[in-house]
Amino acid sequence: MINQQQPMPNSPQASIVLLQDAGTDADSLQTLLLQHGYLCLSVASVEQLIEQLAHQAIDLLIITCQQLPWQSIEDIRDTADSYLPILVISDQLTDSLLDQCAALEIDAVISRPINFGLLLLKIRSSLKLRKLYQHENEQKNQLLTYWQMSDLEHEVAAKLFNNVLKADFLETSAVEVVMSPMALFNGDLVLVGKTPENHLHLLLGDFTGHGLSASIAATPLADIFYGMTRKGFDISEITAEINAKLYKMLPANRFLAATLVALYPESQSMKTITCGLPEHFLVNHTDNSHIIIRSANFPLGIQGGVEFEEQIHHVSDDDCLYLLTDGIFEAENPQGELFGGERILNALRQSQQDAMQILQVKLGEHTGGSQQKDDNTLVKLVCAVNSVPWRSGDAQLKLKSVAATKWKQMMEFDISSLREINPVPVMVNTLMEIQGLQNYRQDIFMIVSELFANALDHGVLALDSALKNSPEGFMQFYALKEDRLQQQQHGKIRLLFIHQPTEQGGRLIFKVSDSGKGFDWRRDRNRLETNLGFSGRGVKLVETLCSSLVYHGCGNRVTAVFDWRY
Repeated sequence: MINQQQPMPNSPQASIVLLQDAGTDADSLQTLLLQHGYLCLSVASVEQLIEQLAHQAIDLLIITCQQLPWQSIEDIRDTADSYLPILVISDQLTDSLLDQCAALEIDAVISRPINFGLLLLKIRSSLKLRKLYQHENEQKNQLLTYWQMSDLEHEVAAKLFNNVLKADFLETSAVEVVMSPMALFNGDLVLVGKTPENHLHLLLGDFTGHGLSASIAATPLADIFYGMTRKGFDISEITAEINAKLYKMLPANRFLAATLVALYPESQSMKTITCGLPEHFLVNHTDNSHIIIRSANFPLGIQGGVEFEEQIHHVSDDDCLYLLTDGIFEAENPQGELFGGERILNALRQSQQDAMQILQVKLGEHTGGSQQKDDNTLVKLVCAVNSVPWRSGDAQLKLKSVAATKWKQMMEFDISSLREINPVPVMVNTLMEIQGLQNYRQDIFMIVSELFANALDHGVLALDSALKNSPEGFMQFYALKEDRLQQQQHGKIRLLFIHQPTEQGGRLIFKVSDSGKGFDWRRDRNRLETNLGFSGRGVKLVETLCSSLVYHGCGNRVTAVFDWRY
């Protein structure tokens, strides 16, 4: 019997199936549900029900049978398209019945005589649960799809990112790198390259944050670093360019703590520009002495148009420079104590060969295997300014040959230009673009660089290279050069490049003149292999590269001829 004393307002249309025996209230229950806007179908067996479920989505099952089909409940739910609420109508609500319903997770049980108002409440509650389940399942599937797509995109992006950073990375025994990133993308980066003069350039950087957002500016940064290094720019110019780029690109709360290093084999010196990273350690493993190099500048990308302070050190093959990001310094033990610089230095000084491994062991012992809180990067730079291992392996570029043509180009720089720019990389790159001489870039760069340096240093600025006879004098020479360059009021350098085709390839003629009083280019022209000093080798070096080298007059005009072959 059905009690209709509490009618309910019409409900939204939903699909209900009645599993019921033929009886007095069977047709009346179906009729009442239809009157209240539900799509209601009656079936007399579990087999009919399962067949119906296989072809049609059902929102609710009401079981009114005298013998409840307990064994078939799981099969019924497995056949349904998603979560199927089940409501049981029974003659009596016994404890065993309720226990059985609880075990099978029946959603609601009501007893006869049926209170139709209560039944409608149970139906609506069950349908709401189904909608919530469907919504949750939909969101779960969307999230799963999102994470799958995100993982795929991150993998592709990481591959492209790593390919960009590693494509121009100079592999050399002088550099050892250990990186331990927190995420797929690394906020730390290490770049290594060399100039046409065989100056080794290295950059260690640490972007704020972690993951993709921290490394998003790494690609343009790498392009600047490698591009300018290949063209022969000094790290001071590279640092300024990177800072300007990051200042334009990054939001106010993002920046790059970085250190740029240049090794100069000819002067046995090292220049560092430190911008916000923790201290670095220059260790002499022969006498176990050390120098702590601390940051002297703001991180990159915070301010535009900054003058960066440089630090210069005399180095030998016995020296190793260790550069670390702050994750290693700030690694904590279980008591919250930082690893710190003293422990780092003590570990590094134990062995030149195994310094990196010893540091990693000590770091692991300190943290006790606790979770890493930051990207950790450690770089070891062997200051091999005597052996210069990065000089080897200069493979010839496989480039399409450009037919030799006849052309001429002249450039002139006055003192104001000479203060602001280093024109050598620009001039050499222009020659490469005109005639496609990339396979001869290093030789041409050396020629132009030496001729220009002599014109500027000994001609316009009247500096004496004898100052460079010691490491201290070498640094004094460049300090004096910078001072005179800023104080000088007049002076100019003119460069004329003439190219002529030959039977074997081409002939490139360099004519350099300056407004100075010249210099004694004949002095100290020792054979390169017997000259162990810091000066007097430039002219001889150019002679070995050129077909001819002729100084005119007092030495303020010079003509060099370079012949190349296809």
